[in-house]
Amino acid sequence: MANAGLPSNTVTDIAIQADGVAWAATDWGLWRWDNGEYEVFQTSNSGLPDNTLRALCIDGQDRLWIGTSISGAVMFDGQNWEVFSTLNSPMPDDQVNTIHEDANGWLWFGTVSGLACFTGSEWRIYDSTPSSYNGRVLNGDHILSIDSRSDGLYVLGTLNGGFHFLTDTSVHFFTTFNSGFWDNTQRGVLLDLGANERWVATPAAGLLRQFGDWYGGTWFQYSNFNSDLPSNALVDLDQDAAGNLWLASQTAGLIKRTEMGSYQSFTSANSGLPVNTLNTLLVAPDETVWVGMYDGGVARFDPTLGQVEAVMEPRGIQVVPTLNNGTFTLRWPGSDAMVRWAVSDLSGREHARGEAFLVDGLRFDGLHLAPGGYILCVSGIGNPMSSRFLVH
Repeated sequence: MANAGLPSNTVTDIAIQADGVAWAATDWGLWRWDNGEYEVFQTSNSGLPDNTLRALCIDGQDRLWIGTSISGAVMFDGQNWEVFSTLNSPMPDDQVNTIHEDANGWLWFGTVSGLACFTGSEWRIYDSTPSSYNGRVLNGDHILSIDSRSDGLYVLGTLNGGFHFLTDTSVHFFTTFNSGFWDNTQRGVLLDLGANERWVATPAAGLLRQFGDWYGGTWFQYSNFNSDLPSNALVDLDQDAAGNLWLASQTAGLIKRTEMGSYQSFTSANSGLPVNTLNTLLVAPDETVWVGMYDGGVARFDPTLGQVEAVMEPRGIQVVPTLNNGTFTLRWPGSDAMVRWAVSDLSGREHARGEAFLVDGLRFDGLHLAPGGYILCVSGIGNPMSSRFLVH
């Protein structure tokens, strides 16, 4: 399991079916893992319209929903692929950041241009314009996170638009401007149904908590200034059966917050976590915690041991150093072979391509790339492989 065939080290979301089958969305395809056996789905061998994936959701019919960067949402039932995009549906945008199924079985899609709800028979679009569904106007269109409860309360996290409560009859939002809210961006939102509380993970202001009723309840901030929270840069959160919160951090690895308010940090130094830069996490039905990392693949953490139980990484390439000036070395543990390569920026625009004899230590000199983020993709040996790097 130290080599689980991921198409990329960059994992953006994780979903696990009731039978334990795990799925990971990456920036270079979809990965399926079943008790040690893995399969990779990409545009070349499946109905995926896009390899740059952002979100996953398992619905009540055990179907997998996939959010892409430029091609909308995709439904996969194990055999058939169906795409919902701006070309064939009312989807407000083709970049889908998050997908959520509510108690009604309705699917909610958070895009960069608004929120879409598909009831199975109709589409409802919520955004910041007067034409928003039923007059429920949002304060921001870039939706990052969604949660709901069965009485029709929805919570939304946005990019720079504030935290939202949405019901059939109202929209309430909290920003730094209208209420002194700590952060206008919320990467993760969670409704604690047992305690009747709301939790919010922010990228700059730490962990936020609302006590009491959602309308008029009291908010409190936990940060590394007023608590033992190791980092304020949080990107996701989930809750286990015992009521503990699990937090994914951009810099401090995996964090556990107990019901008593104590914190425990699991990092590359003390737990076997490959890297401390996390993108996403999920508490599985068996109470293990799965984490997806920016450049470390997928890891499964066993809370009873306090250690990473398994690490899933690509049999892949790695750009060294990841921060460079357009000159770098390609690390490759496999056999020598002739391959095709291409360098694209994070928007998908290609800047260079060619062919090379792939060996460990292959050097790229002077690609003349502007500062920014890039992806090097290599094809010609099994599934295509990729590695991210930054040019300064």
